[in-house]
Amino acid sequence: MSPRPPNLSNTCPTCGSLTKTTFSVHSRSSRISELLGCNDPPSDNELSDFQNFVKSGPGRIADLDEKIARANEHLVALIDERRTLEANIEDARTLSSPIRRVPSDILRGIAFEAIPSQYDVLNPINTLKDSANSLDSRESPWTLAQVSHRWRLTIVNAPEMWSSMSLVIKHHETPSTVARQMFMTGLRLERSKLFPLTVSLSSSSNADISNHPLLLLISTCSSSIRNLRVQTSLISYLSWWRGRLDRLRHITLISSTAHTSSSQSSGGAEGVVDAFEFAPKLQVVTLRPLVSGDRFDLAVRLPKTQILHLDFEIIDWKDIGMLRHFRNLDCLRVRYSRKLLLVPADHEIVSLPVLASLTLTYMYKPDSRFSGRPGSDPIFSLLSVPNLAYLQLVYSREFVILPTILAPNAITALRIELDTLCNTMSFPPKGFLALLGSVPNLRDLVITPSSISPFVYDASLLILLLIEIPLYHLRSLDLRGSTLEGPMSLGNLCMNKFVEMVEAHRPGISEEKAQMETVYLHCPLTLDPIYAQRWKTLIDGGLKVVYGRPELMAMNMNCL
Repeated sequence: MSPRPPNLSNTCPTCGSLTKTTFSVHSRSSRISELLGCNDPPSDNELSDFQNFVKSGPGRIADLDEKIARANEHLVALIDERRTLEANIEDARTLSSPIRRVPSDILRGIAFEAIPSQYDVLNPINTLKDSANSLDSRESPWTLAQVSHRWRLTIVNAPEMWSSMSLVIKHHETPSTVARQMFMTGLRLERSKLFPLTVSLSSSSNADISNHPLLLLISTCSSSIRNLRVQTSLISYLSWWRGRLDRLRHITLISSTAHTSSSQSSGGAEGVVDAFEFAPKLQVVTLRPLVSGDRFDLAVRLPKTQILHLDFEIIDWKDIGMLRHFRNLDCLRVRYSRKLLLVPADHEIVSLPVLASLTLTYMYKPDSRFSGRPGSDPIFSLLSVPNLAYLQLVYSREFVILPTILAPNAITALRIELDTLCNTMSFPPKGFLALLGSVPNLRDLVITPSSISPFVYDASLLILLLIEIPLYHLRSLDLRGSTLEGPMSLGNLCMNKFVEMVEAHRPGISEEKAQMETVYLHCPLTLDPIYAQRWKTLIDGGLKVVYGRPELMAMNMNCL
């Protein structure tokens, strides 16, 4: 049995709990332990104390229970108050969040990065997926407009958020689905206001969708379309837009191999698409087959003299002949989808007097019928391009074919892009030397894998070849997508030779040579102490060195 409790004079006036007094540890007195350990009776005084204690015990327990109840009530109140305080702190933290103070123009800029860009709409990875459909309410900007009232006002009143749309049109749709598509398309058109439209129209079937209500709705805004992409087998509905495409600047047509004999025009020859013939602002045209390697099977009438940028795929050298009608081309992108035969002896040279940018994309594999490495690309023997300044070579297969460039020429920028997942690609040394030797006015050289490629190309061999070429006007060299490590026996040698090459292009060597101003590298060089000091001297002398992966470049931005 515990001794009597201490004096409870320091009790809480609210709950009756002790505020200062400390309870002693429960322990029996030696006399109590002695009596409990035997059968001896207590003395008369002890018996009287025990009996009085038993009589008063229940009352004292009741008093303690009452105090415990009051303490529990107070504890519950304190717990509730703590929870309320935590909630208030969280509310205050939420209300003081910086995102609530972001100006509307900054919020619009952030939201604009969350939606597909014009380039994404015109160059989709897969147009037939539901996620590519701009009418999917689970995608931006629909979801952004549901975050808060302020976000909704900002997003809804930003026409640039709604002006780019990709529409997947299916032939067999239920009336309710079509009605929903019409409603959401109407919302997008309404919210885009007078902002120029970027529209992608795709269909997965060969059925005629020319009378689809969604197309009729889009046609009412055809005068606002600035960029248009069409991927479907039957495009007779485009004839409705003839003479209405007042703002159209960029068009991409993806044809199907399933050619139709039905009329595609509004009054012209049968099978001719003439919807774009009178588009006064049309300047950029892309013509591609649905399957690479097939022929583009649509006869399209275009205002050829006003076209500045053209992107098309050739499967025969005769296809180059169509370029003679595009005399004002400033930018040209040519895609090779298969190995071409020899150039016919009676070919005519096509003159493109103002062409400034040319991109050649090689998409075909080596043909087993041809032994050894394929020959050079003779395209420059078919074209007269006296003002060509920018040349880009893009490779997507396991070998490299280089064009034979005729001299003299005005090429000052060369970009070689290795767009392949295979890092065993290598340049033919003689061909590479001949290529660089044919561009004596080269100022900017870029050697890089594709911006979406997962590997970094080893450019050690190319650096050793560069040393042999007198590039007197080279000002910038971009190797951010490449390394100079090379084989174990050549790694340091390549880096040392690279330093020597840069030194040779710095001032003080020769008055005939230009000064190399900028070098772009994937990572810092690993040099021995002597060459490290020489490299440091170059940097201290004004050479600008930039490290890091190359910026994303999905296409030649000069052609946008």
